[in-house]
Amino acid sequence: MTYLLPRAVVVLIAWGMTCGLIRTLWPAADPMIFGVAGACWALGGFAYFGYLRKLRRDIEELERNRRFRINPGATESPLVPAE
Repeated sequence: MTYLLPRAVVVLIAWGMTCGLIRTLWPAADPMIFGVAGACWALGGFAYFGYLRKLRRDIEELERNRRFRINPGATESPLVPAE
């Protein structure tokens, strides 16, 4: 929950700002426009924050495996303990 809540607030703030701009620039906008804008922000938020989570997971895995280095000339296992 500590991961999801701040990101959900960022997406809600962005959607609110988008709705405010639509109201200011296009006062007679159909309510469906606001739903489409919200859906776009939600999908963008899921994609962006999911990607950040994947990157964080990959970095943690690389740090766990840091004690090995790659030996490209090896015939069996390219990973050898780092010195």
